[in-house]
Amino acid sequence: MGVVRSAFTVGAYTFLSRILGFLRECVMAFCLGAGASSDALMIALKIPNSFRRIFAEGAFNASFLPRFSKVLNKEGQNGANVFMSDVFSALLLILVPFSIVIIAIFPSFLTLFVSGFDALSEKFGLTVALGRICFPYLIFISLASLFCGVLNAIDKFALPAAVFSLLNVFTATAFLIGYFLDLSHASTVRVAAWFVLLSGIAQSYFVFASAVRHGFSVRFRFHCFSSRVKSVMKNMIPGIIGAGVWQLNMIVDTTISSYLPTGTITCVNVADRLNQFPLGTLGIALGSALLPSLSRFVGRKEYDKTARELENGMAFAFFPTLFATVVLTALSEQTTSVAFQRGMFGIEQVKVAASILAGFAVGLPAYTLTKAFSVLYFAAGDTRSPVIFGMISVFLNAVLLVFLVPIFKYFGLALCSSLSAVANAAMLIYFIRRKMPIKFSKAFWHKIASQTTASFAAYFSMAELADLYWRSELGEKAIKWLVYSGFLACGAAAFAATAIAYLYLMKQEWRLWKKKAW
Repeated sequence: MGVVRSAFTVGAYTFLSRILGFLRECVMAFCLGAGASSDALMIALKIPNSFRRIFAEGAFNASFLPRFSKVLNKEGQNGANVFMSDVFSALLLILVPFSIVIIAIFPSFLTLFVSGFDALSEKFGLTVALGRICFPYLIFISLASLFCGVLNAIDKFALPAAVFSLLNVFTATAFLIGYFLDLSHASTVRVAAWFVLLSGIAQSYFVFASAVRHGFSVRFRFHCFSSRVKSVMKNMIPGIIGAGVWQLNMIVDTTISSYLPTGTITCVNVADRLNQFPLGTLGIALGSALLPSLSRFVGRKEYDKTARELENGMAFAFFPTLFATVVLTALSEQTTSVAFQRGMFGIEQVKVAASILAGFAVGLPAYTLTKAFSVLYFAAGDTRSPVIFGMISVFLNAVLLVFLVPIFKYFGLALCSSLSAVANAAMLIYFIRRKMPIKFSKAFWHKIASQTTASFAAYFSMAELADLYWRSELGEKAIKWLVYSGFLACGAAAFAATAIAYLYLMKQEWRLWKKKAW
């Protein structure tokens, strides 16, 4: 059960970040609503974040961390400092010129993301101004990822997991400054853009200072492209392609959103923030926790242990993921209303965001499966297949957008991403079984079946209650919290009772609170 404890630890700190991110969106919705200024800021922040996810997250960590750990174990801290300095210098020599070029050509570059914006409009000009302020954030957040990898190598996980919450704290503070100083929306988002940059500086400083406290040091070196640095970069390529595939998905979605009414991009961001609670906390944490143990078992060809470890992780993740999917689909309007309906964010914005949220939530189980089964490919040294499957799913997403958005509008925009995620997960599962003889136990299938059955019971109970007792006007009243809590309590009771009844009837371990049950 070590994977469960590891996933819980990583997930707890990730959940803190999600909570703060949610609070940031609440503050933004209250202060700005969903309009041209908020759309401009979302795009300006999305662009450096897209590059961060491509270069500075999974691809970099997966390549740097094993090599850094090896150098640290073999050559000690002095050798590790040299290696870290080389990578630090290489990042600066690549990212600083790259950022300068992108900032210089930002208006042309922006059209790749928002071709639906009128290039002569005030919204486009504001987006360019904000984007030029925000883009250097990429440099500092990439350096922060480097130092986080150093800390992870010595089993320090708390600060690296928590430090990325600073972006949410800084931007929420900026919105409040604009609100209390009675600034215009355009001025408020300009303040927020500068605070985005300041948050990147703060994040990199805190993890750097922690690394120094643990005896590490870094120096800038022009002659930094050693064979080890080149090896890190070479091994990043598959991960960069894989991350790039999914970011291409986001670019396609954003481009389509730019053709929809003003405020749609903000509503997509608000809906995705709610969707990221279960996805970020469970899916990403599951992948991080599974990689070390599965790599060990697959390397030894101990496929029975591989299957058991995968079972433990998936049973842990699916229990809350399926319930979250039910809540976000059956109660999409109620969830969005309770979370964001206040200030400048009114009923119409709630309906748009709720429709998008329901579409995103459909894909939650598929995203969790993708995280779990991608780890098997990485553990087996196959970084190519997940990339190919990801490219196929991106193509499928683009095709589906053409057909589904005109029919389902906002819901279709998000549903396309979910359906492409389902296709990606299906390919990962099908082809991994041809690579290694992984067989899941009968007990595991009963656990998943019980959760699936319970999900239907919870969905229909909550949907029926919402249809009977919820009206849009409730979103403007404080009683909405009590009503929504009642819906959740009934859904949770139906979910738990059905899952327990299924397992009891099938003569399986039905006492869910027992460790051995899951």
